[in-house]
Amino acid sequence: MTYGGARGQTATEMATALHYGAAAGAIFDGQNGLSQALASRAASALTAGQQVAQQNEQPAPSQDDFQLQVVNSVWGEQTYPWAQPFLTTLAKSYGTGVYVEDFIHQLDPARQTINSWVSTETAQKINNLLPEGSLDDTTRMVLVNAIHLKLPWATPFQVAGTAPASFTRADGSTVSAPFMNQTEELPYSDDGTAQIVALPLMGGQVSVVIALPHGDLATYEAGLTAATPDALAPPASSASVAISLPKVTFTSPTFSLAQPLQAMGMVQAFNPQAANFTGMCPTTPDGANLYVGDVLQKAMVAVQETGVEAAAATAVIVAGTAVEEPAPIPVVLDRPFVIALVDVPTGALLFLGHIEDPTAAGSP
Repeated sequence: MTYGGARGQTATEMATALHYGAAAGAIFDGQNGLSQALASRAASALTAGQQVAQQNEQPAPSQDDFQLQVVNSVWGEQTYPWAQPFLTTLAKSYGTGVYVEDFIHQLDPARQTINSWVSTETAQKINNLLPEGSLDDTTRMVLVNAIHLKLPWATPFQVAGTAPASFTRADGSTVSAPFMNQTEELPYSDDGTAQIVALPLMGGQVSVVIALPHGDLATYEAGLTAATPDALAPPASSASVAISLPKVTFTSPTFSLAQPLQAMGMVQAFNPQAANFTGMCPTTPDGANLYVGDVLQKAMVAVQETGVEAAAATAVIVAGTAVEEPAPIPVVLDRPFVIALVDVPTGALLFLGHIEDPTAAGSP
């Protein structure tokens, strides 16, 4: 969404950092298509779950356990004339308009309103996305994306099979955790760097892909690039897998993506003077130049015997700063200089001379 308002080098850097490539011009339609495709996943999974329940003569599953939604919202300073093409992109491809807020005089109420929206859209799994102090008097727009997923496994883990076992952390220390255990025919591969297994969720359209590195996690993660997408795709072949998976319920703190994005080459967007987001607002009423002040994200995941629940929210905080005037060029007339009086329209020299000594009075 933020890219939709970027122009010039700012847009080029964003497209490069986010690997849009030749698809940069179609990225909005692609995002729209992806959102529409994902919108059907929960209903398909629910239908599959109902069929399984009927076959096994079990109670019908609850619709509350079949959720997958991606939602967007944009919150803009009420005094700004946001550009119509930008608003059209938001409406057509992201299903949102701009909710006007008074970021100048009612900053904290605006922050709380955004946090409340995120909490509601993620079933209260992501709370306080924007911590106190994350917005300031330069904030002019906040662009938010939120996702909430809750789906059961295609083959649930049996609670009776859950047992405590040891988990070794990166520093070599160990902790005891409840492990879910199951033997099942699952998509599986070993590419030499990790064991990769996919655990399908109900309906088979969404899977949890897990990679267990043979070496340390940091080295493995460092080797994951945009050129190696298959590492996180469900393996094409299957095998009988005895999987032992720890139960997890974790919510991250709010963290910043500003430094990683700049390291990826998205530099100008964060520069208060050089950023070009004129596609959002060609002329700001206060003369401010729009730039990305920060990108904040918060996520949660719960892995249980019945299924998986995950939620995440991302906020791009667009700030405005007055265009910095260039430093004045010093002109110190401390040596002899020429002086002229010029008629500007005609260029005629009305007076021409020089000053060799400003203290000299000349003739009486």
